[in-house]
Amino acid sequence: MADLLPRGPLAGLAAPLKALGVLASHPRLWWPAITPFLINLGLFIVFFWLTYTRFESWVRALLPVGEGWWWQALFYLLLVVAVLLLLIVEVYLFAVVGRIVAAPFLEILTRRVESLAKPQAPQPPEMGIWQSIRRALAQESKRLLLYLAIMLPLLLLNLIPGLGSLLYGGLAWLVTSFFLAGEFLDFPLERRGYSLGAKMRYTFKLGATSLFFGAAVFFLGLVPVLNLALLPLAAVGGTLLFLERPPDQA
Repeated sequence: MADLLPRGPLAGLAAPLKALGVLASHPRLWWPAITPFLINLGLFIVFFWLTYTRFESWVRALLPVGEGWWWQALFYLLLVVAVLLLLIVEVYLFAVVGRIVAAPFLEILTRRVESLAKPQAPQPPEMGIWQSIRRALAQESKRLLLYLAIMLPLLLLNLIPGLGSLLYGGLAWLVTSFFLAGEFLDFPLERRGYSLGAKMRYTFKLGATSLFFGAAVFFLGLVPVLNLALLPLAAVGGTLLFLERPPDQA
C-alpha cells in the first residue's frame, strides 16, 4: 500500500475512497469491517425512526397555532433551518455513537490496516479493553461537549434575516467537518496514547487536509446505501491519512 494517498489537501478527500479499495483487496479485513457495517445499519434505522418519522410534529410543536400566511411562512422557514441542523448534527452524532459502539471492531480493523501498510514498523502495545472503553467514553464526552459549546451559539446566526441562515449553514458544516476528521483520525492516535488536546492539535495542524477528510465523511453519511459503510470506510481512511501525514510531518 505504498503511496497510499495523493499529495496535499486532496489526500483527505480521497481517504474514504482509498479505504474502499484497501478493504476490497484484503479479505482478512472483511470480518472486522462487517460488524461495524451491521451496527451502522441498526443505528440508521433507530436514528431515522426517532427523527424523520416525527420531525414535522416536532417543528409544529415549536410554533404557536395561527391562521395567517405569516405563520405558514415562519413554519417553512423553521422547517428549512431545522432540516439543516438535523442533517449536520445527526451525521456527527451518528458517527460518534457508532464509533463508540463499534470501537473494539474498528480498533482491530485499523490495527490490521497499519500492519498491512507498514509491515516493518513496530505496532503500539494493545491497551486493555476496559481501560480503552473508559478513555474513549471520557474523551468522547469532552469532545461532544466542546462540539455543542461551539454549535449552539452558532444558532443565533439564524436571527439575522436572510444571510444568517447561510452563515450558520457554512460555519456549522466547517465545524462538523473538523470534528468528524478528529473522530476518525482518533484510532492510530489513541493507540499511541495521545491526549484529547494533542489529538485536536494534530487535526488542526493538518489544516485543509483534515477539513477535506471530514467533509468526505460528512457527505458519505448523507449518501443512501454508502452511509451504511461510513464507520469502516472512515476509520480506515483516517488510519491511511495518519500513516501518510504522521504528527511529525503534519
